Amino acid sequence: MLTGYMSRHSQRIGELLEGLSSDTKKTIRSTSLPYRPQYPGKHCIELAKLPADPTANEVLDAAVSFDEHLVKMYHSVAEQPVSHEIKDLFESLIRNLEKDEVELKKIKAMNYF
Repeated sequence: MLTGYMSRHSQRIGELLEGLSSDTKKTIRSTSLPYRPQYPGKHCIELAKLPADPTANEVLDAAVSFDEHLVKMYHSVAEQPVSHEIKDLFESLIRNLEKDEVELKKIKAMNYF
């Protein structure tokens, strides 16, 4: 189930990026952010480390936590003085991740495992 979720997530992000105009892609590639966001950061990656035999809930919790940190990072980028194309891209990424978080939380709440 989690693998399916991650696959759908990856596919949606790919479709979002492929749907950008060539001008928007050029703008994004040529833009430097004024500072490096603190998220997701080393602590986020460490949270994703799981024991050798994790429970389903531990895996879901790690995935939700990782998504939450990515949303924080995307917000920090979108709040920078950048072009509207970059703001739009990161706001789209935020909306997608927030939907994904809801999906993961529903999976966990259903107690499939």
